[in-house]
Amino acid sequence: MKANANQTVTEQSTLNDGKKSGNREMPHIFLILFIIIIVATILTWIIPAGQYTRVMDNALGREVIDPNSFKFIRNTPVGPFEMFVCIEEGLINAANICFLIFTAFASLQVIQRTGAIDAFIASMLRKTQKHPASANIIIVGIMIVFSVWGSTGTFSYEEVIAFIPIFVTVAYALGYDAMVGVAISVIPVGIGFASATINPFTIGVAQSIAQLKLFSGLGFRLVVLAVMTTLLILYTVIYARKIKKDPRKSITRNVDMSEFQTSSEMLETEMTTCRKLILIALLITIATMAWGLLTQGWYINECAALFLILTIVTGIIAKWNPNKIAKEWVRGLSKAVLPALTVGIARSVLVVFEHGHQIDSIIHGCVALIQNLSLYASGIGMLLFQTLLNLLIPSGSGQAAVSMPIMTPIADLIGMNRQIAVLIFQFGDGFSNLIWPTSFMVVACAMAKIPLSKYYKWLLPFFGICFLFQCVFIMIAIAINYQ
Repeated sequence: MKANANQTVTEQSTLNDGKKSGNREMPHIFLILFIIIIVATILTWIIPAGQYTRVMDNALGREVIDPNSFKFIRNTPVGPFEMFVCIEEGLINAANICFLIFTAFASLQVIQRTGAIDAFIASMLRKTQKHPASANIIIVGIMIVFSVWGSTGTFSYEEVIAFIPIFVTVAYALGYDAMVGVAISVIPVGIGFASATINPFTIGVAQSIAQLKLFSGLGFRLVVLAVMTTLLILYTVIYARKIKKDPRKSITRNVDMSEFQTSSEMLETEMTTCRKLILIALLITIATMAWGLLTQGWYINECAALFLILTIVTGIIAKWNPNKIAKEWVRGLSKAVLPALTVGIARSVLVVFEHGHQIDSIIHGCVALIQNLSLYASGIGMLLFQTLLNLLIPSGSGQAAVSMPIMTPIADLIGMNRQIAVLIFQFGDGFSNLIWPTSFMVVACAMAKIPLSKYYKWLLPFFGICFLFQCVFIMIAIAINYQ
């Protein structure tokens, strides 16, 4: 990646700002989100307000819905001024995630300025030039590691988002494009997260509410992880080979990606002892993060603290004075403005519906349709419900607290095993993160400078395949009474 200390925020913070895709200028991501917020605001005047009673589950330490308590209440539509207040509240509600993104980007900026990342990319590129077939091995290896790691819940969108420019640069260095860079980094994390082998934040919360043994049914989820990861690898490798053979078939061929191109100067970057130590410090930080999330109950705040520590350690290894560390850290903060604020503004959609009290009404309406279907049709209906709900409640654990108290009694009522209801929850919550504009994929596209229209052109066929396989897995689970 070109190390340019004078790179402006505007250069980093547009999907295709000022560039043309065909004859049309692509809208900025903030404009897209603002339109969605306006639509949500209008819907608060159309959809009746309703409310479930929340009760404290002492075992979980969180509030859950009483499924039999729904009632319609006085309408509380959101006005134009209140809509802007909701945007501010969305930023506040997502403050911990935003700060994690800021610290991660700032830390990587410091590392990048030492030349460690450029040296790593140059070293890897030299090896692949000697052994061209190793490029595919690198792609597949990264995707498998990220998918398996993501399935544990210890590696998620928040942690990988800052690394996207690095992976896009690596993809270009290997002869591919920005979409491959996203496909080998962020999307495998999403696939793993959706498969949720031992994810305490989704499958753990959902199984606790459904009163199932923690992480039970692991064997079936391992099969899901293997199949879905294989589908993604095949889809990505086929695309990667196609554009390497003919670069004109790249979906980003008309987008300015000059900042991700490797230069002759970068390829000559030497892997010194200092740079090796910095990369080792980065790996230790990531390993410590995984350990803390899995065994110590760490979450976003602790991860942000680790990135702060990494910044200081990197500066010490590079023998920088404190002033230089601080200046580079601030430059890194500027690069994080777009992804951090995107998360907060996307959260505003949920805040608008919370102010208008429409979320529970939507849930109640969907549930009324689902519970009157046959067992197999109910399974697909529940999947559609969870997929829709993920647009309104992007938090996995938060969504489990809302949906599982409702899905569990419905599963009991129609004779569905509760483990299957949990499986459906994890599918709807996880895989739909790849498509909703309120998810981290919007941030990923912004960082990779991929217009959303082009991202969807690449993704939607794959998501359609994924959805079919989700339906197949649900039907198999029902047929074998998955427990």
